[in-house]
Amino acid sequence: MDLKVKKILVRIFDQSIQVSWKLKLMLCLSLLYASSYFVFNLAVSLFRGQIQSLILSNAWPTSMYFYNQHLLFFISGGRWLYLCSIIAAASLVWGCILMWRGYKWGLLFYTLGKIAQIVLPVAFLGSRMWAIGDVMIVVLFLVFYYRYCFKHQIAKEDRAYNKIKINENE
Repeated sequence: MDLKVKKILVRIFDQSIQVSWKLKLMLCLSLLYASSYFVFNLAVSLFRGQIQSLILSNAWPTSMYFYNQHLLFFISGGRWLYLCSIIAAASLVWGCILMWRGYKWGLLFYTLGKIAQIVLPVAFLGSRMWAIGDVMIVVLFLVFYYRYCFKHQIAKEDRAYNKIKINENE
């Protein structure tokens, strides 16, 4: 195996994230969001008919008509949308757990899950599901996690470089 490829694989799959309170706070928020996203998609995939009948019932006030129609549109996505969303949510949860344990490759799972979370509703339901707020939150979390990981990686490489320089000076 080429030395550069081996070095890149070691950087990706090593347990090199120092989990500080900043990262744990963001991971708690991400884990809470990912688990609620998982439960929502699981509930919709299992109980879609009951949820649609509840939304169509006359128990809702007429002022909720706008929200009812949007919920019905979102639930009309089909089984494949929710099965793919469950996989994306599982990827988010698994990525959060791996990052909590200090594995850098948890960030790859988290990134794939976040990208799928944005792309799947647009792919299955059309551009009506495109929301700038969702994209901004995804970018915010990904920038924080990548910045944290690369900042730590640079600090780790600087420490190794400084040790080499100290050994050369002695």
